[in-house]
Amino acid sequence: MASIQEFDLPARWTSLLQDTFSEAIHNIARMWPEEQSLKVSYRIIEGYDPEFAQDILANPEHHFRAANQALQQFLLDAGEGNKVPFLRIEHLPSDQVRTVSQLRADDIGMMIAVDAVTTKISGVRPRLYMAVFECAACGHTMEINQPNEQELIEPLECSQIDGGCGRPKRQTRFMLQQHLSQLINSQFIELQELPEQVKGGIQPERIICIGEQDLAGQLNPGDRVKANGVLFIRSQRKGGKDTPVFDIFLRIHSLERQNVPLEEIIITEEEENEIKEIARQDNVYDVLTASIAPSIFGLQRIKESLMLQLFGGEAQLNEDGTRNRGDIHILLMGDPGVAKSQLLSYMSTISPRGRFTSGQSASAAGLTAAAVQDATADGRWTLEAGALVLADLGLAAIDEFDKMNAGDRSSMHEAMEQQKISISKAGINASLRTRCAILAAANPKEGRFQPVSDVPFTSQINLAPPLVSRFDVIWLMTDDADEKKDAQIASHIVNTRLKGSSELLVNEGSMPDPTKNQKGKKATRNAGGGYDILPKEVLRKYVAYAKRTVRPKLNDDARKAVVDFYVQTRKSGGEATDSVAITARALEGLSRLAEASARIRLDEDVNLEDAQRAIRLTKTWRFELMGENFDETSVHSGKKTAARNQERTIHDIVSTLQNQSGTYATLIDVLNDAERSGISRAKAEDIIEKMCRDGRMMRPSGYQTLQLV
Repeated sequence: MASIQEFDLPARWTSLLQDTFSEAIHNIARMWPEEQSLKVSYRIIEGYDPEFAQDILANPEHHFRAANQALQQFLLDAGEGNKVPFLRIEHLPSDQVRTVSQLRADDIGMMIAVDAVTTKISGVRPRLYMAVFECAACGHTMEINQPNEQELIEPLECSQIDGGCGRPKRQTRFMLQQHLSQLINSQFIELQELPEQVKGGIQPERIICIGEQDLAGQLNPGDRVKANGVLFIRSQRKGGKDTPVFDIFLRIHSLERQNVPLEEIIITEEEENEIKEIARQDNVYDVLTASIAPSIFGLQRIKESLMLQLFGGEAQLNEDGTRNRGDIHILLMGDPGVAKSQLLSYMSTISPRGRFTSGQSASAAGLTAAAVQDATADGRWTLEAGALVLADLGLAAIDEFDKMNAGDRSSMHEAMEQQKISISKAGINASLRTRCAILAAANPKEGRFQPVSDVPFTSQINLAPPLVSRFDVIWLMTDDADEKKDAQIASHIVNTRLKGSSELLVNEGSMPDPTKNQKGKKATRNAGGGYDILPKEVLRKYVAYAKRTVRPKLNDDARKAVVDFYVQTRKSGGEATDSVAITARALEGLSRLAEASARIRLDEDVNLEDAQRAIRLTKTWRFELMGENFDETSVHSGKKTAARNQERTIHDIVSTLQNQSGTYATLIDVLNDAERSGISRAKAEDIIEKMCRDGRMMRPSGYQTLQLV
C-alpha cells in the first residue's frame, strides 16, 4: 500500500470528516464531556474509498494519529480548541475478527477485532499522553508525545531549533511540567476467549489490553465484548535482561457489543423459518421435552420443567427501581445414580452461555467473583469474574450443590434472588450481574432418602432452608424398586451402550465421531412431516431466538388461573395452626413457568393453557415432595408438622407445671402428662433432651427438674 503516503493522510481524513461526519463532530462539541469520541463505521470509509480503508487495517497507528489530528483541527476551526477528541473505528470486516488463541505474529501492528469476555479489570489511572519538559538551564519548554505506557520518554537535548540552549541531557536537567502536560485515563483489561470458542479440556487463553480515554472504566468483569484495536509487543524480561520472546498486548481502539443478549449465536434466515415451523407444531412441547438428554430414560416431568427453564420467563423492572427475575431455578435432589449429573452436564451444553461447575471443586470466588492480586502491574487488587457472572443471561449447572462450604453458600442467596453479586474485598466495592438460571443437584446426607422420618426431604440434604426456598421447582428423585420400570431402564442403558462408538478409536481417527455427524446438526423430519427429536445445535438456536425476540405477558385468563390456584391452596392450609401451604414466592415461580411455556410457542400472549401447564408441574413436584398436605413451614423449619406439634405440647406442659409450682416442673410429672397427650415416654425424653441441648429448656436443680429458658 505504498500509494498512500503518510504526509497525505491528514488531508485525506479532513476531507472524509468534512464530507461525512461534520454534524456528528458538532454534536461532540455540544455533548462534551459526556461524548469524547467520534464513532466511525469501517463500512462508511470503505464506501468512501476502498483503497484508503484497506490501508487503515495495514497501518492503523499512522491513521489514528492523522485522524485525531484532523478531528482536533476541525474543532479548533469551530472555536473548540481546548477539547481533545478521539476517532474510533468500529464494525471491522469479518476477516479481521480473531479469537484470543488465534493471534499470531502476522497480526502484530495490524488492526484487528477480538471477540472475548472480560475477566479482570484494573483501576483507572492517569497516563501522560503529551508531556511538556522545561530545561533547568535556560527555561525553554518542549513537547514530547508519549506513545508507550511502559516508559517515560524524556528529551535528549534542549533543542536549539525552536529557541533552546542546545545542552545535552547530561549537562542540564529536564523537569516535567505537569500542569502543561496532557494526561488521559488508562486502564488494564484482561480479556478471555468466549466459552463456546474453547476446545474441550484446554484452558481458555487470555490477553491483556489497554483501554484509554473514554474507554477506561467502561467494562465490568463478565461483560462480553468485541474489542477493536492494534496488537503490540513487549519483550519478556528475565533476570533484568530482555529476551527474544515477546508478550502480546492489545491497545483497544473501540468497543462494540457490550452484553447484547445471545448475539454470539448466529441464526440464518433459513434456520429462523425452521424454528418458526417447529414452534407451529401441535406437539412442540413433546418434541422439545424428548430432545433434552435423549440418552436418559424417562423423567418426563423433570425434563418438561428443564425445557421451561431453558426458555425462562421475562425479567421485569418496576417503577420503584426493583427488579423481578425471569430465570427459573430448579433443584434436583436425589439418591445416588438417578442421572442427576448427566442431566446437568447435558443442560449446560445445550443452553446458550451454559456453564457447568461442581460445588465441591468451586470456591465462592470460583462461582461468584474473586479479588486477585495483579502479578503484572504493581500488585494492585483486581476483580476476576466467576462461573455465575460468566453465565450471565444463560444457565449455570451446579453439581454437588450441598457440598459447597458455608462461605460460598452465603454468596448464592443474593446471586439467586437479586441476580447480582456485591463484592467488598481488598478495598474493591463492586456489584456484578448474575442473570442466569441455576440448575442445582444435591444428594441426601444419609446416602439415601429416608421416607419414614421426622425430618422432611428438603432437610435430609445439607442445604439451609432459606436457600431451598429460592428454588422455583424442587424435584425429588428416589431410586425405588419397580420391576416394570427397572426392566425398561436396564434395557435402555444397555442399548445406549451398544449404540456408542469406542472413544479410543474415535480419537485415533479410525472411526467416525458420532457427535460430529452432519445429521446431528440439522433437524430431521419423521414420516409424517413433523419433527421427533431436535439436535443440540438446533435446540440452542431455538432457545436463543425465543429469548431474543419473544416478550411474553400473562393475559386475564392466565392471571386468574394463577391467582385462583394460589388462593385455594392457601385456604386449604396444612394440618397444624402454624402450617402455611404456599407462600407468595410461589406466585412468581408460577408466572415464570407460564411465560416460558408461551415463549416455546414464540407467542407473546400467555394463555390459560400455559398457566395450567405451570400449575400442573407445580402440583406434581409439590405432591412428590410432601404428598397432599404440602407444608411450607416444614421446608423452612426442617421439622414435619407432627414433630413440631409434639415439641409445642411438651413446651406447654412444662410451662403449666412450672406456673403451678412457682419454681420448676419435675420430669416425672411432665412424662405423665405427655403420655396422656399421646406422646410415648421414650419420645418425650428425646424431645426434652433435644430442647435442653438447644438451650430452650434447662435443669435447674438436677436431672429430675425442668424449667423453660
